[in-house]
Amino acid sequence: MPSKTPAIISTIVTILLLLVFAVLSVLAQMLALNGASERQGMTAMGISLGCQGMGVILAGILSWRLTYLAIQKFNWNRILAVAVSVIAGVIFGAAISFLSIIISIPLAGIR
Repeated sequence: MPSKTPAIISTIVTILLLLVFAVLSVLAQMLALNGASERQGMTAMGISLGCQGMGVILAGILSWRLTYLAIQKFNWNRILAVAVSVIAGVIFGAAISFLSIIISIPLAGIR
């Protein structure tokens, strides 16, 4: 499997970038939940972190599979395949992170 190393690299880079983005989104959500009660705020944060965790895992899997597919099936350059899969994984993970914030606030009962 000559494409195993680039797939591992793309997955690790995607996960690290999404963890940085998750920390920043948690800080932004803390600012957004400034007027909510502690109980509602913790519920919203828990739902959001759960969704973001699943998003990081799914984005890592997407990055792994996309790198493998680009190298094996389409015969792309390894560096290009890693770059494209990291960008796609980060965009996918950031979208899930944003949606988790939007969904968690009404689910916690905050208006």
